[in-house]
Amino acid sequence: MDELIAQFTIEARELVQQASEDLLSLEADPGKRESLESAFRAIHTLKGSAGLFDFGPMQGILHQAEDLLAQAREGQILVGAGLIDPLRAVIEWIDDSIEGIMQTGRLSEVQEMQAPRLRGLLTGEMAEHETSQIAGMLKTIPDWALALHRLVAETDRSPSLIAIRYDPHPECFFNGDDPLETISRLTDLRYLGVSVKVPTPSPQDYDPFRCDLLIEALSAGSLAEAQALFRLIPDQVTLVHLRASVGDPDVAEVQGSPDPLAGRRSTTMRVDPSRIDKLLEIAGELITEKDGLIPLAHEARSQGSGDLARRILSSHFEIERLVGSLYGAVTQARMIPLERTFRRFPRLVRETSAKLGKSLDLIIEGETVEADREIVDSLFEPLLHLVRNCLDHGIEDEAERLRVSKPVRGRIWLSARQRGDQIEIKVADDGRGIDAQRIRTTALERGLISEMQASALPDEEVLQFVFAPGFSTASQVSDLSGRGVGLDAVQSSVKRLGGTLELQSAVETGSSFTIRLPITFSLTQLLVVEVGGERYGIPISDIIETHKVPTCDIQCVRAGRAFILRNRTIPLLHLGELLQMRPSSLASGTSGNLTVLIVRSGEEAVGVVVEAIAERSETLTRPLSRLLQNVPGIAGTALMGDGKVLLVLDMEELAQ
Repeated sequence: MDELIAQFTIEARELVQQASEDLLSLEADPGKRESLESAFRAIHTLKGSAGLFDFGPMQGILHQAEDLLAQAREGQILVGAGLIDPLRAVIEWIDDSIEGIMQTGRLSEVQEMQAPRLRGLLTGEMAEHETSQIAGMLKTIPDWALALHRLVAETDRSPSLIAIRYDPHPECFFNGDDPLETISRLTDLRYLGVSVKVPTPSPQDYDPFRCDLLIEALSAGSLAEAQALFRLIPDQVTLVHLRASVGDPDVAEVQGSPDPLAGRRSTTMRVDPSRIDKLLEIAGELITEKDGLIPLAHEARSQGSGDLARRILSSHFEIERLVGSLYGAVTQARMIPLERTFRRFPRLVRETSAKLGKSLDLIIEGETVEADREIVDSLFEPLLHLVRNCLDHGIEDEAERLRVSKPVRGRIWLSARQRGDQIEIKVADDGRGIDAQRIRTTALERGLISEMQASALPDEEVLQFVFAPGFSTASQVSDLSGRGVGLDAVQSSVKRLGGTLELQSAVETGSSFTIRLPITFSLTQLLVVEVGGERYGIPISDIIETHKVPTCDIQCVRAGRAFILRNRTIPLLHLGELLQMRPSSLASGTSGNLTVLIVRSGEEAVGVVVEAIAERSETLTRPLSRLLQNVPGIAGTALMGDGKVLLVLDMEELAQ
C-alpha cells in the first residue's frame, strides 16, 4: 500500500472518530458551540486530506458537509436532527470506505454508487421515506461478496445467500480448530473456495502447524445458522446477507460485527503489530533460554567446577536484567488505550435504543486507560453482550421509569480504571435490576437446584445462575436476547483472557458487571511444586506464606482437616487430592512434617499440602484457549528452561 494512502487512512479514522463524538455531543446539547467548531474542523481537515487523492465523489460530499456546518456556525440553520442525521450518514460512509481504500487505494464501486443518495440527503432533496432508509442503505456489500455472487449468478437463483469470508488464526490448530471441518458444517453450501494468504514457501520453510488459508463460501442456509456455527470465532469470520438483487445496496445487509470497526485489529500503530508480536515472541524465547542456565550451573557445580558455575550464574543474572528490560519495552509498545474498543459503543447504543423505543444516555469514562492490544481487541465481544443486556433487560421504557419515580432517560455507564497490574472495567445501568426470586424460580424449573437448595441459597449466589450455559429468563427470543448464549459467553471470554467477572444487582436500582483483567500478558513469578511425581506452577502472588507443619498438629474438623496457625484455624487440603491423583500422605498416616502453602481462597486463607518445593521461576504465562479453556483449576501454561511445559494452577478455583 502507498505510504501516503496508509497515512491518510490512519488520520481519516481519527478524524471520523472525532466528528462522530462531536455529532453525538451536539445531539445531546445542540447549543454546545465547542462541539460544533470541533466537528467543522474535523470535516474540513478530512476534506483537505481526501483532496490529495482521486477518491471519486468523496471530496465533493465532504465539501457539502462542510458547507452545512459553516451555515450552522453562522446561525443560518438550526442544529438538530435535520443537520445531524445527514452528517452522521456521511461520517459512517467515510468510515465504511476506509477499509476498501486501505486494500485497493481507491473508493469501491459500491461506495461510489451511494454518492448520489448522500448528496440528496445533504441538500434535502431526498424523499422522507428514503431518508428513513439511509441507515440500511449505508450497510454496503463488500467487493469480495459481490465477486462471490458473480461466480454463481448464472446458475444459482436463490432469493437469499450468505457470503462467508473465514480467515482462520495462524495458530488455530493449537486451539483445537479445524477450519475445513468447520466450514463443511454449513448447510446448503453453494460455493467453496480455498486459497492461501501468503506465497507458497519453500519446502524447508514450510510450517505444517501454521494455517495460512483464506476460505470463502456461499450458503443458501439461514443467517442464524451461520452465526451460530462461527459463534466462538467471530473475529475470524465476516458474514454478508445477500438479499434479492445484490446490484442494489438497498437490498443487502452486512451481518456479523455490529460495527465497521468490530473486525479490525490495531493496525493504526506506526509499526506493524506483527513486528511487535515477533519481538515479544523472541523475548519469551530468551526468557526460556535464560532459565536454562540455572540447571547448567548446578550441573557444573556437581562436577566440581565451582568457578564455572559462579560465572554461569553471574551471566544468568545479567541476562535476566537485560531480558526483563527488553520484555518490558516490548510489552509497553503493545499497549493501546481502551478507546479502541469503547468508541464503537455510542453508535451501537444509539441505534439499538431507537429500535427498542428507549431513551437513554451512554456515559463513557476511563477510555484512556491502556492495556495489551490483544486484550483490548478481545474485549469488544464480551462488552457487547453486557451492553446489550443493559439495553434489553436493564433499562425500562419511559412509562415504567415514571411509575417508579425515575428520570425518563435511562443511563448506562461504561467505565475503566487501572488498579495495580490490572484493569477494572464496569458496565452498569440504572434500570430494573435482576430479580433474584425470578432467577431462583427459573433455576428450579430447569432442575438446576432442588427446592431445599433454592430456599437456602442467598440472593448473591442465586444471581450467579445467569452465567450458566443456556440460562435465560426471557419469555421470548428477540434480535438481542432470549437465547441464553450471552452471559455464559462473556464469562468464558473473560476467563480466556485470564480475568474474572462479577455481578451486583438490586431490584429497581440497576445492575453492575465488573470485569478484572491483567493489563498485559506479563512475566509471572511462579513457585514450582512437586506432587505425585509431577511438577506444577503456582503464582507467587497467590501464596501468602509457606510452612512446615508437624503431622501431629493436624486435626480432624467434621469431614475435613485443619491446623492452628497464630491462633487461626486454617483448613488443610492436599494438592494431590485436588488434582485427583493418588491418596495423600495425610490419609496414609505418614509421620513427620508437611510442606504447606498458605494460599488465598476468596477472603480466606487455606493450607495446601505439597510434596516438595522445587524452585522459583519467572516466565511468561499464557492462558488456556479453545478446547482447553474450560479445564477447571488450570490458569494457563508456561514453558520452562528445560523445554518442558508447566501447568500453572488456579489455586482459588481448585480450593473451592
